[in-house]
Amino acid sequence: MNGEAKINKHRLRGRYTVLLIFFVTCFSVLIGRLFILQVIKHDEYKQKAEDNIQSKTPLKADRGIIYDRNMVELATNVTSWRVFISPRDIKDDATAELIARGLSDILDVSYETVISGAKNNATRDRTVKKKANAEEKDKVIAFAIENGLTSLIHTEADTSRYYPFGSLAAHVIGFMGTDNGLNGIESYYDSYLTGTDGYYITSKNAAGETLPDSYDTYIDAVDGCSVITTIDVTLQSLLEAQLEATYNDSKAENRVTGIVMDPDTGAILAMATYPTFDLNSPYVLDLDSAKKISLMGLTSGTEEYRKAYNDALYQMWNNKSVSTLYEPGSTFKIFTTSVALETNVTKVSEGFFCSGSLKVQGYGSPIRCHKRQGHGSLNFAEALQKSCNPTMMTLAARIGNTRFMDYFINFGYTGKTGIDLPGEALGIFHKPEDFNTVELAVYSFGQTFKTTAIQQLTAVSAVANGGSIVTPYIVSEIRDKNGNIVYSKSVEEKKKVLSDEVCATISDILEEGVSGDGGAKNAGVAGYKIAAKTGTSQKRDIKDENLYVGSCVAYAPSDSAEIAVIIVVDEPKSNIYYGSAVAAPYVSEFLKGALPYLGYEPSFTEEEEQRRSITIGNYIGKTVKEAKAEIEKMGIKAEVIGDGETVSFQVPYENVKIIKENGRILLYTEGKESTVAKVPDVVGMSATDAVKILVDRGFNISIIGVTDYSRGVGATVISQSHKGSELEKGSSVEITLRYLDGTE
Repeated sequence: MNGEAKINKHRLRGRYTVLLIFFVTCFSVLIGRLFILQVIKHDEYKQKAEDNIQSKTPLKADRGIIYDRNMVELATNVTSWRVFISPRDIKDDATAELIARGLSDILDVSYETVISGAKNNATRDRTVKKKANAEEKDKVIAFAIENGLTSLIHTEADTSRYYPFGSLAAHVIGFMGTDNGLNGIESYYDSYLTGTDGYYITSKNAAGETLPDSYDTYIDAVDGCSVITTIDVTLQSLLEAQLEATYNDSKAENRVTGIVMDPDTGAILAMATYPTFDLNSPYVLDLDSAKKISLMGLTSGTEEYRKAYNDALYQMWNNKSVSTLYEPGSTFKIFTTSVALETNVTKVSEGFFCSGSLKVQGYGSPIRCHKRQGHGSLNFAEALQKSCNPTMMTLAARIGNTRFMDYFINFGYTGKTGIDLPGEALGIFHKPEDFNTVELAVYSFGQTFKTTAIQQLTAVSAVANGGSIVTPYIVSEIRDKNGNIVYSKSVEEKKKVLSDEVCATISDILEEGVSGDGGAKNAGVAGYKIAAKTGTSQKRDIKDENLYVGSCVAYAPSDSAEIAVIIVVDEPKSNIYYGSAVAAPYVSEFLKGALPYLGYEPSFTEEEEQRRSITIGNYIGKTVKEAKAEIEKMGIKAEVIGDGETVSFQVPYENVKIIKENGRILLYTEGKESTVAKVPDVVGMSATDAVKILVDRGFNISIIGVTDYSRGVGATVISQSHKGSELEKGSSVEITLRYLDGTE
């Protein structure tokens, strides 16, 4: 081989080597790429491929139901349907027009809106109506089947939260935000109430045809758990009616609140704040809040307006029972007197003297009693019933700073109650090292520290239940969708802070203060033993010195309490702002409905029996003899006018209420006409004088408020019906009575 041939051969081998290296390199890159695609990024590209051929339909989980203690639904879900179309799959204008005409008629939506969406073939999902009802949904499905449009028209079920009672227990239940519960139970128990959504995946080939079921995936939704509360709808309604009444009567500037609790267990039977709001429209202000915004003169849409509106919303949503602090005033005297007996620094038989004030070491001027002229001589029971500040200061001084603060802590005033609701506030109080003689004196009658309504009711309930501190709670049980119990309120060991004997003594004293001549007479209910204490405190941390909080706390029956209630009226604007006037009468009206509902039968004294309201029947058409017999059986007089044998007319009319005392029904026979008289103005008179005047004028009487109106200085008429009107004699005149001497 010559030299030139050898050179060509080396060149050829070099080219082969280069080509071999090139092909090996390319093959290696290809293998590497395939390895990346098929191994390293297998899941990613598989998902992309599946996304191109799969359609994922969410399956919404239902939120758990909220029930009252009798399994009445307080919060539930309602189903609606989203109706949507698949514009990408609509192949011609005729089909689009058919769909637009049909759906616009069925769903009452604009034809133009539907047709423009149907012709937008860039999208696969176009909503026609977001919340169609069941009837509309059924019509849409029928239309789609009839016209062969089932692959183009779709429905999707959705649920939304619904509150059957609207505003009832709004601050307790709370409401839904976009993704979770806001306020109340909806927020506190959100993790239990929220379910887990599922989904349904269907697969299609390149032609858009549905693949066999074997390619489908179905993950079922898991509904949320249901919550069973301690709330009783009937008691809740009774409480809210009285909160509305005291709000309207007292013109409370800063709302009113109330709680009803089982003092033995801590179960909350009712809780409310008024004004309230509609849970189905939580972003709409109540009328009073809207009026306040309007009076500000702000321009809608401005930053100032939005801030004022949002502030009003948060104020409206605020659960005043657990989140707002106030000075308890004289209702705290239950604590002071109980501790005084428990520590043996006094006896029930001990006498005291109130001159109207008491000098306390470390304070410049004497600290006054609410009764400026003083109570004079009084015993231990009268000191509590008449709410004597100097006696409370005397008792507290005997108890001593350290021991008083120890009980204050044991009663829970320095912590939260632990109620299962969001936003519970911690009270404001002095540290033990700062608790000196002056603080001891003013604490004794409920001033210069702050607590919440739920804290105060819990403390008083310890006296009602025999001396134990309980933890208030709202939810008793949680169940999954199959009825399995996943949470149950455990029975906690109660913390004993008072003896049974002391609690029984204090309860008797409080009951005598209601049925006798104490300051809580307005809280009484004829036929029942009620233990109650009223309180009034001044808002000293606000420049306006005329702002007060009036309250009343009560429990019944006083000797074996099943129910405890508190009503707090914040900044009453009426002329009388005392708790005995703005809170106690409404506690009474609540208990008047609650105790019979709970199964307690009244036991009337002879006087109470005579002043009970009874409802008049219909006696027209009956013989005089029959009518008189029925009427006199009720303990009322029957006066016959005329010589006929049959009753042709009667006064008062059927269903009118009158009290038995001095009550009479006029029965007219044929040929006789009734006579009329002018109703006198008795507002401001004593109840005794007013009753006498009305009876002398020939009228019957119906009473709202206290019926045993002659105790102590006597009750006063604060309002009446038919003032100055001409009425038939025998007609019923309604008078509202209050004791106005029980200021504290």
